[in-house]
Amino acid sequence: MRGIQVKNFGISFGNMEILKNLSFDVKEGEIVTILGPSGSGKSTILRSIASLQTHYEGEIYLNETCLLNHHSSCHKEIGYIFQDYALFPHLNVKENIGFALYSLSKVEKQRRVDELLKQFDLVEHRNKQIHELSGGQQQRVSIARVIAYNPRILLLDEPFSNLDSILRNKTKLWLKDVIKNLGLSAILVTHDQKEALSISDKIGVIQNKTLVQFSTPQELYHHPINLYVAKFLGDINILPKEVVDHFNLKIKTDQTPIIRTHHCKISQNMTPFKMCVDKLSYCGDYFEVTLTFQEIIKTHITLNVDTTFELHDKKNIYLEIDPKDILLVNTI
Repeated sequence: MRGIQVKNFGISFGNMEILKNLSFDVKEGEIVTILGPSGSGKSTILRSIASLQTHYEGEIYLNETCLLNHHSSCHKEIGYIFQDYALFPHLNVKENIGFALYSLSKVEKQRRVDELLKQFDLVEHRNKQIHELSGGQQQRVSIARVIAYNPRILLLDEPFSNLDSILRNKTKLWLKDVIKNLGLSAILVTHDQKEALSISDKIGVIQNKTLVQFSTPQELYHHPINLYVAKFLGDINILPKEVVDHFNLKIKTDQTPIIRTHHCKISQNMTPFKMCVDKLSYCGDYFEVTLTFQEIIKTHITLNVDTTFELHDKKNIYLEIDPKDILLVNTI
């Protein structure tokens, strides 16, 4: 298979086990995101694929070649984009991009750099020093430098973390197009759920040192394997037993009933679930509202409500739930 295959991967530092028995693949032209909390070993996976970390269990294949046996020949196929961009401050933009092209003639190198400056919208910045660029421009230089030597594998370690939210969204969609157009096999490491959902073909979620679920964004979002994955891929509410009983849903002892926040709605039309507004936060085009059930002690839910909704009468509000939106997920 062209791309990346990780088989039964595990790694420990001393007596501390970091990851165990991870297996997944990344096909040619596919973007896979590894999600997990800080310290869960996400970046360690990238470092191992890039041969920066070599003491691990299992096998990693790049385009059907085992990395442990041929890491030097595979190295040229891998492009690694770091969180801090790792640019050379003493070189200008065009020099940074052309840094890895030492095997080309002067004419070929110039042609390739010019091509990338145009592709990455950096022509007018070609002679600028790195400190003269914005964060987004620095990131484009970093990516262009990696793309310059035509890698087939792209590893991205929190590449958008230093950008503001507007530039972050614009850049991730642009980078997705670059990866798809070049037909690369890409692995993105992040802790940002929305980023993962919007850019990925497949997502793997790390829990308790291993991948607990690896599938498409749609599959993970609508059919999470457990409560941990459900929480990681979107805001949820855990529903009380009384709500589940009302809809005659059969729930096992090891399951938790949940509903996505955006599937919860409030109304002034009577339903079986009368609510009180507990907290209200203005968020621009919506209110973030915390509600408590009037007849169920110490149970609350959170949802977003359009700012046009009348919330003055905070005691005659009812919760609307469609039972098909309720998910029963494994608690552990």
